[in-house]
Amino acid sequence: MINRDAEWEPETELQMEAERCCCCCCGGEGALQTLSLVQPAPRRQTRPPAMAQCVTVGLLLLILAALALLLTVVLGGRGHPVSPDSQLTMKPERQASGGSFEQQQQKNSGHPSAMLTAPTGNKTDGDYLLWESDKGNAFCLGGFIYSGGSLVVPRNGLYRVFLQITYESKSHFHCNLRLNSTVFVLQKSYNLDQPLLMSVDTVSKKLKRWNKSLYTAGLFFLEADSRLRVTSSCQELIVGNEERVFFGADLLPQ
Repeated sequence: MINRDAEWEPETELQMEAERCCCCCCGGEGALQTLSLVQPAPRRQTRPPAMAQCVTVGLLLLILAALALLLTVVLGGRGHPVSPDSQLTMKPERQASGGSFEQQQQKNSGHPSAMLTAPTGNKTDGDYLLWESDKGNAFCLGGFIYSGGSLVVPRNGLYRVFLQITYESKSHFHCNLRLNSTVFVLQKSYNLDQPLLMSVDTVSKKLKRWNKSLYTAGLFFLEADSRLRVTSSCQELIVGNEERVFFGADLLPQ
C-alpha cells in the first residue's frame, strides 16, 4: 500500500523553501531598512581634530609673545633706578640749566620792553655810552637785545623811547658847561645815525656844587633791527647810579 503522505513530503518541503525565498526577495528592502534603523548612532568625537589643535596652540604662543614684548617695553621705558647720591649731584646742574632756559624764554616772550641802567665799569665805548642790561633794575624783554652800547629793536611798531642822565659837579670844573644828551637811531632804510631825542642844559661857573638830571622821551615808529645808541657831551660827569641814569624803549599797544 502506497503511503501518500510520504510521497507528498518532499513536495511540501520544496514549497516551503520557495516561499522563504520569495519572502526574502519581496521583503528585502524592508529588512534592509529595519537593519539600518537598528544600527547604533555614531559616537561624537570629543577631541578636536589635529588641525584645530595646531591652530589653538599657535594662537596661545602668539598671545604669550605679545605679552612678553609689552612687558619688555614698559619695563625698559622706566629706565634704571638712580641712586640717591647721583640724584643729589645732578640736582644743581638741572636747576642751573633750567634757570638759564627760563630766563631766555622770558626774554624772548612777552611785551617788547627794555630798560638799561648806569654800568658798574666803563661808561663809554668810543662815542657811545655803555649800559647795564641784566642786573638791578635793568631788563630786556620781548625780543629786545643789548650789545656794545646798542639797543636792538625786535620788530616794527610805535615805541616810546626815554632817556635820563644825571650829571654832578667836579672840583676842577670852573667854567660854564653845556650839558647835552642825545639818542641816535640807526635803521636799515637809511644806513646813518639819526638824532631821535635830545636834552640840553647849561651850568653856571658860579655854582660850586651842583647836579642836574636831564630827562627826555618821545614816541617814534621804529623798524625791526633798528639800533638805539646814546651820546653825552660830558661823559666824565655822569653819576653811576641806576635810579638816576637809565635809558630804554617799549612797544605801544597796537
